[in-house]
Amino acid sequence: MRTYEMRIYSLRTKEALDFYASTVYPRHLENFGLFGVEAHGLWTQKYDVGHRVFVLVSYAEGDDPGEVAQRYIKSPEAANDARGFDIADILSVDSTILLPSASSPLH
Repeated sequence: MRTYEMRIYSLRTKEALDFYASTVYPRHLENFGLFGVEAHGLWTQKYDVGHRVFVLVSYAEGDDPGEVAQRYIKSPEAANDARGFDIADILSVDSTILLPSASSPLH
């Protein structure tokens, strides 16, 4: 069973949110698979003054999400994905790991 993670990015401006959602995230979709990461969607709230992006991803069974994320962040693929985006526009990232269980509806 895969391990799921909900990541919530708080961005500095609506413009940063729009660039992340329309440019950076689609680039991630091209590279996540190289790291065993599967993307399940990106969501925003229409009138969110916090400029938040909600992203659901999952990791292969047995993979440590923190280790996979660090390996990805340090990769040339991640640098290319963020091309043209000022990472200082990410004010915070909150993460919730959803561990698989036999009764989970996510498997």
